[in-house]
Amino acid sequence: MRIGLYGGTFDPVHLGHIHAALAVKHDLQLDHVRMVLSARPGHRDQPNTANTHRWKMLKLACDEHSALVADDTELERPGRSYAIDTLRHFRARYPRSQLCWIMGMDSYLTLPTWRNWETLAEFAHLIVVQRPGQPTEVDQQLASFQHRLKAGSLDTSRAGSIIFLPIPMLDISATQVRCLAQSRESPEALLSASVWTYINRNHLYLTKEGSFESQ
Repeated sequence: MRIGLYGGTFDPVHLGHIHAALAVKHDLQLDHVRMVLSARPGHRDQPNTANTHRWKMLKLACDEHSALVADDTELERPGRSYAIDTLRHFRARYPRSQLCWIMGMDSYLTLPTWRNWETLAEFAHLIVVQRPGQPTEVDQQLASFQHRLKAGSLDTSRAGSIIFLPIPMLDISATQVRCLAQSRESPEALLSASVWTYINRNHLYLTKEGSFESQ
């Protein structure tokens, strides 16, 4: 089995996330993509929206696509959410499967700030999604890391490759969605209908950007 793992705060999950996950699933012939909700990110600011809301929105969005699975692994684990811990969990859970850790180019460029980042490829293939024509220049530290990995395509190994995958991306960000909602403009076109309904029903993202939503 070939499984994609796509982590994020999904605050909220939007059509850009869904499009990227489905495109990677198609291009790499994955069996499915697990959308892993980051509970308490270890290398970025904490999400403002309560975990319960972010989880319910992610579940609603994924339920519309048979190839996507909402995953609460990091919600169930106490403490900070680190990719290395998540990958160890899935490697133990799927010892014989190919695991593909999906990230955007912007996240990849910050990889040296992640916990035990140089060991990530021991547990999964690294799939770096980039916009067509997006520069791929990296610093010497990342270049050395890439040189130690297999590049170009997935083979029969369970982990250890790095693939830069050009995918036409939707120009959507979670910040854009939150700002539209805060200004009382509809971000409906950027979201699954079920997610937009949930946001309205629970009055999310109506506070000033950066402040905490109600729990």
